[in-house]
Formats: sequence, C-alpha cells, structure tokens
Amino acid sequence: MRQRVMLALAAAVLAISWGAPLARMTQAAPLAVAAWRLTLASMMLTPLVLWRFWPLPKALLHGLWAGLFLALHFGLWIPSLFLTSVSASVVLVTTQPLWVLLLQGRVLGRPVTFRNFVSFTLAFGGVVVIAWGDLQLSLRALVGDLMALGGAVAMAGYLLVGTKLRARVPLAAYLWVVNGAGALLLWVALCLGKVSPQPANTLSWLTLLGMALGPTLIGHTLLNWALAHLPTYQVNLTVLLEPALASLWVWVFLGEAPPLHVVPGAVLVLAALVLEYWPTGGVSGSR
Repeated sequence: MRQRVMLALAAAVLAISWGAPLARMTQAAPLAVAAWRLTLASMMLTPLVLWRFWPLPKALLHGLWAGLFLALHFGLWIPSLFLTSVSASVVLVTTQPLWVLLLQGRVLGRPVTFRNFVSFTLAFGGVVVIAWGDLQLSLRALVGDLMALGGAVAMAGYLLVGTKLRARVPLAAYLWVVNGAGALLLWVALCLGKVSPQPANTLSWLTLLGMALGPTLIGHTLLNWALAHLPTYQVNLTVLLEPALASLWVWVFLGEAPPLHVVPGAVLVLAALVLEYWPTGGVSGSR
C-alpha cells in the first residue's frame, strides 16, 4: 500500500509542476487562463458528481468560501507568471503553508509555536532577497512577486476552509463546487474588466485542457488522497519539489533560466518549509 501511495504522490508533484509552464505556454489573457483552468476542471468533474453525489450535501454551501479564495489564488498567481520569472513566482506562491501557520490560530484554534515563528522569519528573508533582486530588474517584476505572495495568502485561506469542510463531504463533490464557484467569480472579473477570454490559437486550448486535467484534477486529487495515507509533513516536504521542477520545465521548453538572485532566496524559503515540516521528537507533523 505504501508503495502505491508514494507513486501517487510522485505523480501528483509531477502533475502540479506543469501548472506554471503550461500557463506560460498559453496565448491568452492571464485572467482568462485562470478562468478556463477552473472552468474546464469543473466541467470534467460534472458527470461524476451528478452520477454519484447528487443531490449535494448542504454542508457544501461553505465550499463557496473556498471557491472565493481559489479564484483569488489563481487570479493573482497566474498573472504573476507573466510579470516576473516563473522561478520567482512559483517559489513565492509555495510559501502558502507558512501563511496557514499564521492564520491557523484564529481559524482552527491552533497556537503559533516558536518553531513556526523561526520558519516564517527565515522564509520572509528569502522573500526579501527575491523581491529586492526583482526590484533591481524592474517594477513590473516586483509587482509580479507581490501578486504571487497574494496568491499564496489566498491559497492559505482556501486550505483553511477546506480543512474544516473536507472531512464532512465527498472529495469529488467538494472540488466540483470549489472549482465551479472559483470559475464563476473569475468570469465575473473578466466581464467587469472587459478582458477577452478567447485563446489565440488551437495550441492554447490544448494547454488549457492540460492544466485542468493535469495540475488541477490529477495533481490536487492525488495530493488530497495521499494526505489520507501519509503524515502531512511527508506530503508537504515532497511538494517542495514543485518550484525546482517547474523552473526546470520552463528552462528546457521555454529557454527561461532562473535569475541568479532567485536562487539564494529560494534556498531560504525552501529551508524554512523543510524546517517547519521536518518531524522532531516523534511528532508526525500537522497542517
């Protein structure tokens, strides 16, 4: 069983690492990329949800809040990929577990420990290194960094809502509601901003489908499944491979090497996350 879980976890990390490269390959407005990613994922889940889980439990109404945070996450993070380097954006959005730590006391009633504080301080140092280096390049890159950080905070909100809800509802139905609500909010943003949702070519439709199927459905579903069979710290440590893999794919397929100043910043951020999730004294880790 453990071998199956580890294979599923490896497949999940590989799938989610393609989110950023596929977004950059898509010739469409960044906000439209975010909207289509959630829309197509929700559409793919619709037959299963209608067959297995209809009518939906009333508890899923709370999933609308998770959908709001997910819309904010993708609405900020995907545009950031077009303003700053992919490596900087993915590293910064990966700080979401540390924002969970800061918010969990109010939402889940869990106190912030000294270890949490040290981890966050170390990661903040990495964020400063990346942001300062990008500011030397352009104000545009710094704006992208701030948007990626905003996407991390929004993802923290999404995870905290999900932590309180997912145990009470079927996973597929939860993902359908969350993705659908997030997609609807992003479509409203597109209409209000008068942003064209139309991709520029057929290849872009294929990358959009790839994002919905790979990182969204396969990646996130397998991660949630792995959390039911492994300690949370093991899953979180494994997901730290995402920035390295995403940067590698963009370097190989798009020719974008990570800026040199991102490397020490990324080391600080990832070291903070390793410190936070590495087990000590028999503690198996917590979300």
